[in-house]
Amino acid sequence: MNIGICSAARKMAFVCGLVLSASFSFPQVAPKRPVASEYSWRILENARIAYDAADYGEAMNLANRAKANRRAEIAWEVYTLENALSPLAVRKVGDSFGDVLKILAERDENEAVKLINKYLRFYGTGFFGDSISNLVEWVKEKNVYPEADFLIGKIYQLEGEYKTAYEFYEKARVEREYLDIPDFHYEILYAMVALALEAKRPDDYEQALLLILDSDPKFKDSVFRNAFMKILDSDKAENADRFFTLFRAEENRSLEALFDLGNVYERAGRDENALVCAALGTIESFTHIYATICERDTSYSFTTYADFLEKCGKYDDIMTWCEKYHVWELMFQMGERLQKRGRLILADSFFRKMAAAMPDPYWRSEAASKLAK
Repeated sequence: MNIGICSAARKMAFVCGLVLSASFSFPQVAPKRPVASEYSWRILENARIAYDAADYGEAMNLANRAKANRRAEIAWEVYTLENALSPLAVRKVGDSFGDVLKILAERDENEAVKLINKYLRFYGTGFFGDSISNLVEWVKEKNVYPEADFLIGKIYQLEGEYKTAYEFYEKARVEREYLDIPDFHYEILYAMVALALEAKRPDDYEQALLLILDSDPKFKDSVFRNAFMKILDSDKAENADRFFTLFRAEENRSLEALFDLGNVYERAGRDENALVCAALGTIESFTHIYATICERDTSYSFTTYADFLEKCGKYDDIMTWCEKYHVWELMFQMGERLQKRGRLILADSFFRKMAAAMPDPYWRSEAASKLAK
């Protein structure tokens, strides 16, 4: 063996050892504390302003910067939490929020306490299983920014880059757990619906609508569905009032999806599914309106469908809401689809009440025309 080569190898190993030992001897560099003016949500707000002003290049730059700032913020939060939680005295008290927060306060770990309380205010202890370890692991994953991805997707959609836009929407949807406002999830889903419609992709359009309805417990509740379909299929005139007496569904963010999906099913000849969408949309819209009226008029209670329709006409904001979410049309479609199903007596009863009391003149006239035929 060449002695020179061995000597060189030993020197190289020695140098590498020094480098490695030096790297372990230096303390971990703390991530930079976020500056308030550079918070990711502030940058994203500026990106939205640029988007609204049609400055899409600037909006894209700011959205990407917001994502980078979010990663830096989360790195600092994770470092702060792990640093505060690592001492033996803290680890000994266990994993429960109450015990951990108490010991952290005693040790003046104020930043860590603030961070923990911030997330507990938003989500509650139950979301994390009353486990500080779960919270820390969850925060580590929060370095994504679905709101920023959503805005980037909107920019790509405007540019006609539908495939890329869909990828950003899907990324935002998948990472919805980390949305700052959980209900923003629905805006993402409805944007996916609009994109599929604009791109003329019918399969994606239907799937996007079903994704929205996947969050609607009543849409997936076969027992509830069978119950209201049994009332509709009984084909009795009195069930026009009984239908609204029996059924309630609190969800109302699904209304546009139910309306659109019902139309998809109708065009495809899937008549029962189309009727289910119209009926559930009618129940959900009725439930929302009825609760609103009862808040304003504590003496009001439901008596008949016709009386309810007349009551709706007394509130301009309810009329506007009903027009926006196709409420009158959903009710009319339920009658039409009952006719198509051969439930003529009940359909006639619905149309009579609509023709007498529907507060929207167009749909009142349409109901009357059904009676004339």
